[in-house]
Amino acid sequence: MSHPIDKKAVYTARYPKGTIIELVEPLEDPYAPKPVGSRFKVDCVDDALQLQGGWLPPQSGSIAVIIEKDKFKIVS
Repeated sequence: MSHPIDKKAVYTARYPKGTIIELVEPLEDPYAPKPVGSRFKVDCVDDALQLQGGWLPPQSGSIAVIIEKDKFKIVS
């Protein structure tokens, strides 16, 4: 019998608090778009499998990064 994968646990291990990610494709949000190269510091992975945290200057705001939708890479 197989066990379902706990995606939240996997993503929490992959993106621990303090991880810096960088967008490799623009985040197309009508209220808070972010260009390629924008950096984000992770606080946690929420139950909707989104990265919660904050955008690093010159960007600002708190729009989440959707792990399975948005395109990004780990910087540190």
